[in-house]
Amino acid sequence: MPLHFRSLRSSSHGNCLALWTDRTRVVIDCGLGSMRKTRQILTEHLGSPADIDAVVISHAHTDHISYYPLRVLEDEGITIRISEDCLEQLRQKHFNGYGFGSLRIRTFSDRSFRVGDLTFKAFRLPHNPYYPTYGFVIKYKKKKVVIATDFNRWQDCLEHFIDADFLFVESNHDLELLRRYYNPNSEFHLPNPETGKLLCSVKTNSGHACGAVMLGHLSLIRNETDIALGEIRNSFESSGVELDFGLWAAPRLEASEAVGIA
Repeated sequence: MPLHFRSLRSSSHGNCLALWTDRTRVVIDCGLGSMRKTRQILTEHLGSPADIDAVVISHAHTDHISYYPLRVLEDEGITIRISEDCLEQLRQKHFNGYGFGSLRIRTFSDRSFRVGDLTFKAFRLPHNPYYPTYGFVIKYKKKKVVIATDFNRWQDCLEHFIDADFLFVESNHDLELLRRYYNPNSEFHLPNPETGKLLCSVKTNSGHACGAVMLGHLSLIRNETDIALGEIRNSFESSGVELDFGLWAAPRLEASEAVGIA
């Protein structure tokens, strides 16, 4: 049974990722802005939303989860998995006085949890200090997938990326474009050169080559696909490290191609 990944949306306008096998369908984040768009995107790429086993939430920022997707998830009876550190923030920020009496919520802590065929292990990411934020190591058979966006330092969480078979990792902004179009919130996100350093460190510390890397959460204004990909390649070249894996950048306002992992 193969494992597949697809980015359905990946930007500050909305984030939604999908992992699936023949028996399990998991969505990571669901910040899709409206009930109609949520139903449309989930149905287009995953079939009936009711067949989704769980939506795993990284943190409570609106581009990762919000009121209208929550309404769809409640209507379809889809379970939400969210850190116990984020639950009250989810309620205060996104319930909007609506009861959500039928919304299925299960919290996770620092222990691994399973969703169908997949085993998740959450790890804390350094992001906005007011918003606890998590990346995920996901195991399927002998394969390791790491998904991490919305963070601004990688050194303390490097261990989680090592020996991954597939990485989806933030490469948020170009430093020159940030100078031209300054946004204070960018300080909570990883710039292209730091993503390059992270990936070089992953490569040199791993016992086997990563099969593929997809860059995510590129800023619409402060980044460009060619710039982000070029920065990563420059990091490897300048460090004398071989870039021997597939490298892509997720589209910001549409879905990526599906990536086969196992």
